[in-house]
Amino acid sequence: MAEGPGSSAEPTAPIPPLPTLIDAGAPLMEPGEPATADFAYGVFQRGLYLTSLAVATPLAEQGDRAAQTLLGVLHETGLGIAQDKKKAAEWYELAANAGDVAATYRLGQMYLIGDGVTADKKKAADLFEKAAAAGNPGAMYNLAILYQEGEGRPYNEAEANRLLQKAAELEDVEAQYALGLQFLEGNETVRDPIKGANWLGRAARRGHLSAQVYYGILRFQGRGVEPDEKEAADWFERAAIAGNPVGMNRLARIYAFGRGRDVDPVEATAWHYVARAIGLSDLELDGYVGSLDKETVDKAMKRAEELSSSLIPKQQDPAAASP
Repeated sequence: MAEGPGSSAEPTAPIPPLPTLIDAGAPLMEPGEPATADFAYGVFQRGLYLTSLAVATPLAEQGDRAAQTLLGVLHETGLGIAQDKKKAAEWYELAANAGDVAATYRLGQMYLIGDGVTADKKKAADLFEKAAAAGNPGAMYNLAILYQEGEGRPYNEAEANRLLQKAAELEDVEAQYALGLQFLEGNETVRDPIKGANWLGRAARRGHLSAQVYYGILRFQGRGVEPDEKEAADWFERAAIAGNPVGMNRLARIYAFGRGRDVDPVEATAWHYVARAIGLSDLELDGYVGSLDKETVDKAMKRAEELSSSLIPKQQDPAAASP
């Protein structure tokens, strides 16, 4: 384990500064070779942000839309330059007006949440529509959500469903999850539990934590899919190990009541304690833990400490999964 600040271990080497265009070394262009946006993106992907900035800036000023998009990324993220969301939006807008799909999508996201620009969901929807028409799955997903919410576009469940299906088929995992939810919980015109379970299963297999929890529930209940309590427990466990507190409490119930796993009050209590420490309690499990003897609770507390230290860092907001 790496030593923290102030430890007695040997000091680690200082982190070198980001290389500049002059001292970056390979990759370098051949003498006389013109700078290109592809080269700027190549060095950006290698982490040479200052080099990328130096190459992209004159190209962007000359109207190269790919370079303009890259400058938007650099200003938005603060890589190689001071973070400036307003300037990022300005570069994205120039590139979007020139037809760059990635810039159009990113600018739409900025208008969606008011990041660097004044929030405007209608303008966000317009931009997402342009990017979606060009095949961007993220734009399809975001536009679908606006149709579902009736913001920036009139409420239209059928159009949302069409867009979500296109994005899901292009392997956008958020669209797969949202489509699964829509088939399960949407209005009667789109509801289809079998399709819902199928899309949630696809998202779950790709590591979407909320989908793993919800798909586990479907497996447990046999809703839209054959019931299988053991497989349900497996999905809850995957989500729990990845840091999802809903999955933790679901797994705790599995161990508490012996459904899909053998009864194990220590594991049940330990997982519930970890979920509660993260901020999600469960009244039924609270009552279950209160009925246990002190020796079991003590063992569970030690087990909870072990579990907490071994959890995979969360990859998404666990609060999104609370069916």
